[in-house]
Amino acid sequence: MSSTSDTPSDDTEHTPWDELTTARQRVAKTIAHVHGPQTFERPALRDDVEDADDVEEAIDDKERVLTSLKYTRLLNDLVDDGYLVLEYQGGRNPIILDVEYDADRDTRSAAPFGDTSALHTLVAQVCDREGITRDLLEEVDNPYDFNEVKAKVNEVVGRTVLQPYSDPSKYRFTQEAYAVVFEKVEDAKDDDE
Repeated sequence: MSSTSDTPSDDTEHTPWDELTTARQRVAKTIAHVHGPQTFERPALRDDVEDADDVEEAIDDKERVLTSLKYTRLLNDLVDDGYLVLEYQGGRNPIILDVEYDADRDTRSAAPFGDTSALHTLVAQVCDREGITRDLLEEVDNPYDFNEVKAKVNEVVGRTVLQPYSDPSKYRFTQEAYAVVFEKVEDAKDDDE
């Protein structure tokens, strides 16, 4: 597992709170409310926010935050602003998973990006399992494009059976910035009462 640095630093100065955009403030307060100072994974953060019933005690618009958390831009902006530390850069070694893989029936559970033979084996096993023709690859413009093939298979099957996966990025607050954001969350809760 490779990390972005051997020892993520808490020594960086952070942008003054009032100079952060409203979107960055909203995301920072949401993270502090949901995860506190602990390390979190980007995709799990969105799920955790979606599952939390009390997020709007800390922020004004849960739906906006959920939309923002589909992308890494605001998290990386908060890293640049000195609020978060990127502990691990995910996205390396992506694969396509067969989410309905069964070891007793199927030959492959995944295909690494770039291994088109493995991808085509996944397509063949899905076609056999679903009782559809293996000519599916002829219906895509580029049978070597993993995203195009995945989209076509899922479309024909009518549900997600092939899904991309890669190790998620991991973030955490710097100690000093967390104290600032935690205070803002507490202020928002007090204003709500």
